[in-house]
Amino acid sequence: MSVKENLEAIIKGIQDNKILEAFDKYYHNDVVMYEKGDSTNRVGKEANRKAEESFVNNATIHEAKVTKVLVDGNNTAYEMFMDFTYGGHKVAKTQWALQEWKDGKVIKEEFY
Repeated sequence: MSVKENLEAIIKGIQDNKILEAFDKYYHNDVVMYEKGDSTNRVGKEANRKAEESFVNNATIHEAKVTKVLVDGNNTAYEMFMDFTYGGHKVAKTQWALQEWKDGKVIKEEFY
């Protein structure tokens, strides 16, 4: 599958509440993830899966709508509007996710 197809599968996983399944399949063992430039405790697949599990276990997604997708070789990005409840608090936000791919898997991801 192409990087674009893999990205589309990740997005579908988010929209279908299958975030962990998409993470396990499409993220590299050496992945580093950043929240607005901070990668503290987000180095490697195990640490990042724990962060993803924390989100999944505390969030109920009501809507996840993609508004833009960019693909350029091994670099991708998408803008997503998300409406969800996290820890009892309603959240509605638009966020950019930027990915760098290696061997068909995300090796670096940044959220803004």
